[in-house]
Amino acid sequence: MRVSVFIPALYAGLLAFTLAVHAQEDVPSAELYLDLDVKDLADMNVDAPDLEPLKDVTVHRRKAFLESGLFIVLMNGKRAALEPWTQAGMKGPFFKDYWRSIKGSLKWKWKDGDDFFINYIRHPAEGATFAFIMRQNDPNSIDPVSCGFSKKYFKQSFKTVIFSAIGSTLFEIGPVSEASIGNVGYVKESGLVDFFVTPIVGVGFMIGQDLLDNYVIKKLERKIHNQIFAATLRVVLNPSRTLENALAFKRPW
Repeated sequence: MRVSVFIPALYAGLLAFTLAVHAQEDVPSAELYLDLDVKDLADMNVDAPDLEPLKDVTVHRRKAFLESGLFIVLMNGKRAALEPWTQAGMKGPFFKDYWRSIKGSLKWKWKDGDDFFINYIRHPAEGATFAFIMRQNDPNSIDPVSCGFSKKYFKQSFKTVIFSAIGSTLFEIGPVSEASIGNVGYVKESGLVDFFVTPIVGVGFMIGQDLLDNYVIKKLERKIHNQIFAATLRVVLNPSRTLENALAFKRPW
């Protein structure tokens, strides 16, 4: 099957599935309460309605991977639609060229031919988006008001490095990736720089956006009364967080 045929179908299916999942999970679930009988309640002198519901501490993995999948499809869809060299690489035998591209991408070579901005700015910004996806879908996520300083914050940031590395690797050599769409690594030069810089520097970008959010954006928002300007400020200074919100079908700012 030609790549040019199944990419739009895959994108449409993933988008529809993501919308359905978010619609389903927006329905309030039944609250879980401690199982206490009437005698226990009487002894404790606590009314049943006053009991606090148990907190859901499970990472929403399905939502996290769906949002990441949607992000990957959008990025590769843009490549297939707008980049002539990507379109040229889609004309050969799919599986044979895809396998050659994977092998070419995993060669022990650092540089991939891209310029500094792409490798060390744009790609880490994408890695930060994967990191935000992980954190936003983790009920244990702490308020980043303590960003950059607490032990728990750094521990949580390490978890996002792993998730970001998975997402960036799938973007590079996954089923819907630079390797499968346009044969980067076979037709176009590839290197290991993206496998390391994107997630590691990307999490650094996430921490930087947390710092900007807490110490710049929020202070300015208290002084700015123009909602459009305030929203624009947040989008410009927190681009990866904005994109993650959009992928979760939330208000971007």
